Amino acid sequence: MVTEENNTSELYIRKIFDQYYRSLVQFANRFLSIDECEDLVQDIFIGIWEKENAFQDELHLKVFLYKAVRNKCYNVIKHNFVKNKYAENTIKSLEDDDLFLKQILEEDIVCQLYKAIEILPDRKKEIIKLSLKGLKNADIAEELGIQLQTVKTLKSQSYKILRDQFKDLESIIYFLLV
Repeated sequence: MVTEENNTSELYIRKIFDQYYRSLVQFANRFLSIDECEDLVQDIFIGIWEKENAFQDELHLKVFLYKAVRNKCYNVIKHNFVKNKYAENTIKSLEDDDLFLKQILEEDIVCQLYKAIEILPDRKKEIIKLSLKGLKNADIAEELGIQLQTVKTLKSQSYKILRDQFKDLESIIYFLLV
């Protein structure tokens, strides 16, 4: 059911949309592509409609609209900058053969490490996995319901086992990464 209040609100939004849409898009187009501008300005009008903003007068409305467009343009530009920087870094990573080989090596070593962890006895495996998640010894002890000293001992034993398994890889890793 359409009430008179809803109808008045829709007419008000339609009136300001018709009056300001083109000029706001042109203003935004100084900074962004036309497609981005049209979407951005439409979003502003949707926001006004959803929040049922009421403005004291024409001047307050106009100031609000242009500030909203400016702020949204700024946010889009900032977001695009971050995306471009990320893409640029990604391209550099893909083009750098040494970095590519290092990443493959790291991935392989991490995979081997997790396979080696899976072979550990259950309690040692739990402790190492929790440690890799960033938990401190005291937190691990509390989570597993064991003594802090037990965690330290089992963790130390686990590291010794893992170091022994990877001692042959140490020299290979050194030469590949240097």
